[in-house]
Amino acid sequence: MKAIHIIMSLLLVGSVKPIFSQDSVSIQGLISDIKLYSSTISTQHKNAFTKISKVEFNQKIENLLSTIQFADKDKFTVELFKINSSIEDEHTMLFPAFELELPLKFELFDEGMTIIAADSINQKYLLHKIIAIDKTPWNKIDSLYKTIIKRDNPSYFKFFQTYYFQNPELLKGLGVIDSTKKLQLQLVSPAGDTINTIIYSRNKSKGEQLYYAPQFKSLLACTNNKNYWYIYDEKSSVIYFNYQSCIEDKNESFKVFNDRLFRTIEEVKPGRIVIDLRFNSGGNSGLFGPFMAKIKKSELNKKGRIYVLIGRKVMSSAVMNAIELKRTTNAIFIGEQTGGNVNHFGELKSFILPYSKIRVTYSTKYWENWENHEGSFKPDIETANSLTDFIGANDRALERAIKN
Repeated sequence: MKAIHIIMSLLLVGSVKPIFSQDSVSIQGLISDIKLYSSTISTQHKNAFTKISKVEFNQKIENLLSTIQFADKDKFTVELFKINSSIEDEHTMLFPAFELELPLKFELFDEGMTIIAADSINQKYLLHKIIAIDKTPWNKIDSLYKTIIKRDNPSYFKFFQTYYFQNPELLKGLGVIDSTKKLQLQLVSPAGDTINTIIYSRNKSKGEQLYYAPQFKSLLACTNNKNYWYIYDEKSSVIYFNYQSCIEDKNESFKVFNDRLFRTIEEVKPGRIVIDLRFNSGGNSGLFGPFMAKIKKSELNKKGRIYVLIGRKVMSSAVMNAIELKRTTNAIFIGEQTGGNVNHFGELKSFILPYSKIRVTYSTKYWENWENHEGSFKPDIETANSLTDFIGANDRALERAIKN
């Protein structure tokens, strides 16, 4: 294999500094993974070279092959993430088979990365903000993540930075920590106190359940985990419709649900409807069809009577549903810009890299939902994602939709 010849010659002459540590794993295994990744993305993706040229992509692959000498798996993963992020396709992604995870979950508020869920040992750190990990300050950590996640859409980056942040292997591969088994966090409490603590990683398959910050119980959007649900508030004369997933709920088809929703609308004659898409990352865009058919003809389809909440977790098919609402109704959009871009690649396929066990997804179709539109879908009224608001259990986007 040509790549092995290159590596052996570099070992002999010592002309290239290795990017990896001495924790030796199979070089041949990683080389095989790199080549499979490269060939599949190059030949099976709908068009991987809209943001990066094929020449540049191949050069990055060759650079990785030529510097792999003594391979550390965590560093290899990070380097592959860097190449993949340069494609800038929101659906072409890497999902490493991580063995460990932090016993915490995070949310990136405007004020910074914050712990929103923890196991029983670490519950005392709920709503504490990270200011450093193993003495690496947050602004440096943030800049390192910008090398491995696509950045053309700020909402997409924020969402996936939070998603990947639970994984100590990535933190190690980025050079933030030396050991995946434990790390030192420097935190600031809601009261402003600085705290230093050691957090121990846990096995992903054997972890204790996590306990969420109590504020979640007070936020309407978080009180029900069904794929779609609604309530009517008589005091405000508002129907709140939470469309959480573009996937059929096993207990009630969307068509049956939609008929029930519009029967309620006919009975109570609400002053407005709030459609909450903020937690919808996609699925089947066509599922929303029965709702669209009725809302367009409804008495609610007038200025100031339909409000749609959007945010960074809105991806893929949910973005397509938001666009249809924008184009065919008088809806007013409130919140953050969507995590998914308006025009994007999709229709995923996937494969596993045999040695590293990284699952790779890639796109086989391009969706042009709005001609010549660049980037995310942006709200008419932007609201902050504030930790202060969250601590006070204030949903500013929903409040604005009800009172606007």
